[in-house]
Formats: sequence, C-alpha cells, structure tokens
Amino acid sequence: MNQSMTPYHHGDLRNCAIIAAAELIESIGSYDITIAQVAKRVGVSAPALYRHFTDKDALLTAVRELTHLGIMDYITRAQADIEQGTLAHLDALGSAYLRYATDKKAFFGLMWEDHGDTESRRAEARAKRTGFQVLHEAIELYLKRHKPESAGDSLKTATLMWSTAHGIATLQHNRMLDTFDEDADADTLLRTATRAILRSKD
Repeated sequence: MNQSMTPYHHGDLRNCAIIAAAELIESIGSYDITIAQVAKRVGVSAPALYRHFTDKDALLTAVRELTHLGIMDYITRAQADIEQGTLAHLDALGSAYLRYATDKKAFFGLMWEDHGDTESRRAEARAKRTGFQVLHEAIELYLKRHKPESAGDSLKTATLMWSTAHGIATLQHNRMLDTFDEDADADTLLRTATRAILRSKD
C-alpha cells in the first residue's frame, strides 16, 4: 500500500484510524508506528485520535483484530477446493499459516507481540472462531476418519501441530530457519512434521 491519505468520513474516525494504521504498518513493514503518523495519514490532529485510543497499544490492539481476519481469509481460500478430513487439507492449512507469516510479516509479528494484555487476548481468542479452531476441527475430522481410536486426542494433536507450525513460521519470519540447514524449506519441514505427528497416533 502507498502512503496516501486514508479518507476520513465524519463520525467514523475510529475505524478510519484503524485502517490507516494497518495501511501504514503494511507499507513500512513494521508496527513501530506513532499516533501522530496515523493522525497525519487520516488528516486529523493526534489529540483527536487520543479521544478514541488511550495510547498506541490500544490502537495496535484494534489493528490486531484485522490480522486475525486476514489470516482467516488466507485459510478460507486455502481450503476452498480441498476435501476436508484429508491429509491434503491439513497441509493446506499449514501452508496458509506459513504464507501469511511470509506475506504479512509486520502483521504476523503484531499478532504475537506481548503488549501486556495476554489474558484479555487469550479470552478473546477462545471466544471467537480463529485459525486454531479451524485446525482443531480439521484434525478432529481427520482422526475420526483415519485413526478413530485417537479422535479423543484431537485438541492435544491440534496444539502440537499449531505449535510446530508457529515455530517454523517464526523462524522463517526472523530469517533464521536456514541457520543450520541451508536447504531448509518451511513447507517441507511442516509437512514432514505433520506426518510424524500423525504417525505417532498409530
């Protein structure tokens, strides 16, 4: 996105500021932004934004909601034409997560940065449909179809797969994945790990 001004419509300053902040984060590739920068982009004074956001962290919290919508869009598109309950479906979900981390580096970092609101974020994540819920449902269906005796372990399996995917995505995000193995490929590693995890259910 470019640095052009985000049009401000009277009475909708809060939403305009959130969109402007997201555009700014994407354009500079970092979430190290200021209220003043966002205000300038919207075309208002910084004090005007402080009437809607107590500080920058409050604004970033609002932007983080957009990151969850963004990753859900990646997931929705990735699984659109794939039969659910299959290994291909699990691979597609994992690839979507890795692709989001690569395409939206600043947003991926913002999703997991600690802004001192961990408990509220945990509660928020549990209260809505997230990428993890999609993964859990996919694994539960896969296990019911292919390893019914392990279906009761779907939550633990989903947590293990999510942790693995996140670890790979984070190393990739920080450009550290190939530190020891120059040929390391994120998708290949995740697919290998997925199959190893599923084999452990035999």
